[in-house]
Amino acid sequence: MKAAPIPENDKERLESLRKMNLLSTAREGDLDRVTRTAQKFFQIEIALISLIDEERQWFKSRCGLDVAQTGRDISFCGHAIMGADVFIVENALDDERFFDNPLVTGGPEIRFYAGQPLSNTEGHHIGTLCIISPKRRSLSESDAQALRDFARMVEIVLENRHLNEMQLSLLSALENAQRDAMLDTLTGIWNRDAFHNFFERQKEQALREGSSFGLALVDLDDFKKLNDQFGTEVGDLVIKETASILVDNSRSADFVVRMGSELFALIFHDVDELTLPYMGEKYLTAFRRRGEIQTESGPCRFTASIGMVFVNPAIDVGDLEKVVLDQAEEALFEAKKAGKACSRIKDFQEEVLKALALS
Repeated sequence: MKAAPIPENDKERLESLRKMNLLSTAREGDLDRVTRTAQKFFQIEIALISLIDEERQWFKSRCGLDVAQTGRDISFCGHAIMGADVFIVENALDDERFFDNPLVTGGPEIRFYAGQPLSNTEGHHIGTLCIISPKRRSLSESDAQALRDFARMVEIVLENRHLNEMQLSLLSALENAQRDAMLDTLTGIWNRDAFHNFFERQKEQALREGSSFGLALVDLDDFKKLNDQFGTEVGDLVIKETASILVDNSRSADFVVRMGSELFALIFHDVDELTLPYMGEKYLTAFRRRGEIQTESGPCRFTASIGMVFVNPAIDVGDLEKVVLDQAEEALFEAKKAGKACSRIKDFQEEVLKALALS
């Protein structure tokens, strides 16, 4: 095996990559759309946006692959970033650089690889958009051009990617290892440990700006029955697709979190009371459109119920996070009681006033 080479300007390249605040962050809808579309266009098993860090390649977006990273030394993408054009391996078993590579001899048993380097605004190759198959393949010039075009779409998304003040402060305060611990391994979105950090930062920013924010709990309906009928592997696919639905329909400033099992949370940055109901309906519409997984025993349909709270953090209630989560759970219960696959909203201020009147 020939280890991936190191560019002469790797120190500067790495610094440029790290300034982008991409490494060890949750999935983003605009990037997932590119890999998902590329996977379908090329009719291929795996499509990835791979970022080459100091000792690893880390996948910012992945379709068809469960692992989030591999070692840089064994990466195909580490080879690809050494050039400017598409890097193609038609059959890794016939290539002296890769025939004994662990990614070839073991999972995902790479045979075909094609990767187009991704350049950032400073001109550094930060990673690749790549397509991978366990079967030998070739890439025509027209398909190579399509891969270049898809890669350019990724670069445009990254050039226009905007992180708000809260996101920047969060990412700047955490090392990659800390961020990794806050990512859900099954779905690639933030986990419950991250929620507490996000909520506190959202509260502080809203207080500084005199703004408000929203919170939603999203729970899959009858998930235990679904698992019993179709099995846990299908259940995992439903969890993954639910995460994709939420990410694809969220704004870049919002946070999508898997709280555990089939329960998710959304933190909506800077929303008002009129906007919140429309956001809930947007997610419900997406579930109606995409809430189906094809299985060997037939289609598996799934729905979700949503409990939402409009939050004014200027109202002193002590433990704001607990109060808001309790209200969101009540709203979620009301949605379930109303027949599921719907949303209900609690007015934070109104509920606080009720509680004060009863105390």
